[in-house]
Amino acid sequence: MGIHRSARARVSGAAALAVLAAATLLTGTPTASAAPAAETNCNHIDDAARPTVRPGDVSAAVRQVQCLVNHYSGYSRWLEEDGDYGPRTLEGVQWVQNCNATTGGPDGIVGPSTWSRLYTPKPECTLTAGTAETAETAETAETTETTETTETTQRSRG
Repeated sequence: MGIHRSARARVSGAAALAVLAAATLLTGTPTASAAPAAETNCNHIDDAARPTVRPGDVSAAVRQVQCLVNHYSGYSRWLEEDGDYGPRTLEGVQWVQNCNATTGGPDGIVGPSTWSRLYTPKPECTLTAGTAETAETAETAETTETTETTETTQRSRG
C-alpha cells in the first residue's frame, strides 16, 4: 500500500511540475524556482572579463558558468556552483553548446560564442529542457504505478 502512495506522490509531483512549466510557458514568468534566490544574479566575475574556461579549471569564472547554466540556459540538471569544472559542468556546458549550435560545437570549452549563449540562450533552449524532463518524470512515475498495481493484482489472485 505504501508503494502505491509513493508512486502517486511521484505522479502528483510530476503533475505539479508540469503545471508550473505550463504556467511559465504561457506567462513567460517563472512561478517557482528550485534555485537559491541569492544566486540568480550570477555576478561572480566582471562581465567584461570573460576568460576561456575549460574542464579542470577552478575559478570564479567557472562558478559564473555554473550559475548561468543553472539559471538561464534551460539545462534540466542542477550544477553545484562550486567553481570546479568537473564532469557535471562539462555535461551542462556541452548541452548549452549543442542546443544553441555554438561555434566550435559541443567541445566543453567556454569561449566567446559559449559565453554569449550562456547570457542570451536561444528561446527554444530555455523552454525545452524543463518540459522534457517533467514529461519524462511523469511518464516514469505513471509506468511505475501501473507496474506496481499489476503486480499487486497478480499476487492477490494467487
